[in-house]
Amino acid sequence: MKIINEKIVYYDGLCGLCDGSISLILKFDKNNTLKYSSLQGKSGQILLKQLNKELHEFDTVLFKVNDQVYTKSTAVFKIIDSLEVGLKYSKYLIYFHKNLMIGFIQKLQKIDLSILEN
Repeated sequence: MKIINEKIVYYDGLCGLCDGSISLILKFDKNNTLKYSSLQGKSGQILLKQLNKELHEFDTVLFKVNDQVYTKSTAVFKIIDSLEVGLKYSKYLIYFHKNLMIGFIQKLQKIDLSILEN
């Protein structure tokens, strides 16, 4: 019996920072083990609904591995951990305070959005 190991990265498809991050992940995903979907897309909207989140809540990253969904900084660390390259060492960033990482990511998102507003 084959074990399904489906890994999907859900991201804000309108965020330049997010698009850049996905481009970087694609470069390191040598075995094409990850799938990608924007939160604005059909599967992203279905997942947001299943998680009881607002359907317009795009200021996050989600990482779904089979039936388990990881959010925000935990999702980022799980994505990095799933890449079979030298980025494995960056998972030690998890020792930083989780709220610091979340705050940092949210500040970057606000900077990116402010550029679009001008």
